[in-house]
Amino acid sequence: DYYAEAQLHDGTLPLDEYKVLIISVHPEYWTREMYVKVDTWIREQGGKLMYLGGNGLNCEVTLDADGKLRCISYDDSSDPGSGHDSRMHRTYESEAGLLGVAFTASGVMTAAPYRVLDPDHWVFKGTGLRKGDLFGEKSLHERVPGGASGQETDKITASSPTGVQHLAKGTNPNNGGADMVYFEQGTGAVFAVGSLTWVSSLFPDTHVS
Repeated sequence: DYYAEAQLHDGTLPLDEYKVLIISVHPEYWTREMYVKVDTWIREQGGKLMYLGGNGLNCEVTLDADGKLRCISYDDSSDPGSGHDSRMHRTYESEAGLLGVAFTASGVMTAAPYRVLDPDHWVFKGTGLRKGDLFGEKSLHERVPGGASGQETDKITASSPTGVQHLAKGTNPNNGGADMVYFEQGTGAVFAVGSLTWVSSLFPDTHVS
């Protein structure tokens, strides 16, 4: 089933009726209500989140009754000297606590394949991938071609939950590759790829799909 993010906010999406929620590509602007709903669903109701995007949940917003979206955290809080992972972190908490990863500027507007770090994890079952292998080399992305880790990428931070399993790393320059992670949270779990170009590699790249 396919829903708009605003329907997660207003309750039209009956989250309790689903076992898996997929958010993808570029879900940058979220309300606090959306964040809390998903976090509670994972921790207390055993929800499974697949985050197949990049630069997600980075900025807290409000949704007005007339349809306006208002950013309430618009400064550059991701600057290393700010003490915050993101704008969401400045007004509420770091999205790394929910997603396992958070956006950083390194690697912006580059794209590259991932390198396998933990080939024994069940995520790689049946792929034939071994430690050090590259995958996600093919992409349909026209603006930033080059691989499944690209355009805007998220990484593990000090705010990431304890027990995050680091499965793969994008090979973008300046250590800008996305961190692919998996972790259990309460009674639920999260799988995150941390890359805006991941979805554009689903069709052409066998290992990604």
